[in-house]
Amino acid sequence: SHGTRCAGEVAAARDNDVCGVGVAYDSKVAGIRMLDQPYMTDLIEANSMGHEPNLIDIYSASWGPTDDGKTVDGPRNATMRAIVKGVNEGRNGLGNIYVWASGDGGEE
Repeated sequence: SHGTRCAGEVAAARDNDVCGVGVAYDSKVAGIRMLDQPYMTDLIEANSMGHEPNLIDIYSASWGPTDDGKTVDGPRNATMRAIVKGVNEGRNGLGNIYVWASGDGGEE
């Protein structure tokens, strides 16, 4: 449900007579299932961040590690390599864009 809401904010059609226009209303949205595992691994995250880099322009990530207000965590080695490769080589050399939500790690 969260991904669907985020996709709607991005790709909602203009002149839809229902609600506001999406920020990229002519865009197409694809979902990559990765959070249905009992735990996240570097390989799962790397495969998601490197999936179809010449077809996907923008990767919007709205998840993150547990946030206790003191610990800073982020992508591991394989995921960072996938992101760097996407930024440098994705979209047939134009580079992929990666966007992360902030503050998603808190329980409340």
